[in-house]
Amino acid sequence: MRKIRIPHYVIAGLAIITIGATATAHAQLGATGRAAGASEGDVVHQAQGGLVQYRETTDQQGIVVREYVDTSGAVYGVSWRGPAMPDIGALLGAHFETFRQGANASVGDAGLHATRVAQGDLVVENRVRLREFSGRAWLASGLPAGVTSTDIQ
Repeated sequence: MRKIRIPHYVIAGLAIITIGATATAHAQLGATGRAAGASEGDVVHQAQGGLVQYRETTDQQGIVVREYVDTSGAVYGVSWRGPAMPDIGALLGAHFETFRQGANASVGDAGLHATRVAQGDLVVENRVRLREFSGRAWLASGLPAGVTSTDIQ
């Protein structure tokens, strides 16, 4: 019997495809409406007497994502925590390129295990500690009256 050797890049590619296929859909930062695949039964949580509203989802990897929405349903902030990074490109949507450019320019500014990008209206903070990934992103101009960046957790 002959053993078949599968190159490591094939295994890695299959893992990425599998993870992508099972990822939970999220609305993009700045978008209005529900994410593709979201249901009408999604729970909208409220804090501070209804001032802060968010939808929370947990994917099959255990990554928890919160989408902070204003009264019109526009996503003004997102946060995440879990054993792996979520698809930041999907979460940031049209703002991803701004984040990428800012992250490249600020390598090492926030420390070895943290990144902070503040480019115009967009602010993104990301941390890694002992295989626990967490972060948050928001649009400064999108924060509803009475809501501050510390409310995005």
